[in-house]
Amino acid sequence: MSFYRVTLKLEGPQGTRLHSGTLFGHLCWAWRDLHGEESLVQWLATLPEQRFELSDGMPAGYLPTPLLRPAPRRERGAGEAAARAEEEKKLRKRGWISLEGFKAIRGCASARALAAQLAREAPPPLPQARRMAHNTIDRRTGRTPETAGLFFLDEAWPDPEHGCRWDVYVSTDLSIGAVRDLFQHVGRMGFGRDATVGRGRFHAEAGAAPNGLFEAPGTRRLSLSHGSLSANMAEPFYRVETHYGKTAAMLGTARSPFKHPLTLLRPGATFTAPGAGPFGALLYGVHPERPEVVHNAWHLTAPFTEEEAHG
Repeated sequence: MSFYRVTLKLEGPQGTRLHSGTLFGHLCWAWRDLHGEESLVQWLATLPEQRFELSDGMPAGYLPTPLLRPAPRRERGAGEAAARAEEEKKLRKRGWISLEGFKAIRGCASARALAAQLAREAPPPLPQARRMAHNTIDRRTGRTPETAGLFFLDEAWPDPEHGCRWDVYVSTDLSIGAVRDLFQHVGRMGFGRDATVGRGRFHAEAGAAPNGLFEAPGTRRLSLSHGSLSANMAEPFYRVETHYGKTAAMLGTARSPFKHPLTLLRPGATFTAPGAGPFGALLYGVHPERPEVVHNAWHLTAPFTEEEAHG
């Protein structure tokens, strides 16, 4: 399998997070548009053996901050030591570490080394968060209700001067040209919520993944994806998130587009890998009416070695 990095340059506001499972769904619809529904069905049938693993969208040049073992209790004390421990805790809560920063600590990672590295680098430039007001429509009258109809949705707006770039990593047997074409089609059509009014448009550039990011030695793995917990993920550290997915309107479900809620591990999860994988799973039975609908909950992972904690 080959590893690619796809860089997405936002061309407008983004209404939906670049969640790996949601990205996979959009890429499936892109495949259908470009190659036909029969070709999509054939491709999906090959996935259990020829995996298509992809990451969440991440600020260009950054990775999710890994969850590591806490510092040994004996290193915590009163006064200045306690203040330093609190500051390190705040640093480790940052969502992103630079790609070079991760490479610098990956040979012997620890909570203290991670905090020190994060203190040396600036957080990534992120899109401007804007909260947009919406109002519900009463389907019986075609009007907004007089009370209790207002709600708010968050959107990410790229900086008008510097723009915004996201990196998505992919592991697949497909060619780099095929991967680029799929992402380009998603970018033209729009990703996520309110794509019909210009949300989620981007330009995609594809190239090889940085040298050594996925091929380096290591006893543990850092997940770059929203994925499920599988039995071969030993000694895991993770945070969970409930994913409320739905199918695209093109599927034409009889009653509801909504899938079953899924409990997934967030990017930044770490675990010991006794083998080569796969980690996570391709989930079936995720829609109450359409058994052919699947959810890509595989983890795309980067190896590293964690320093053993000594209490």
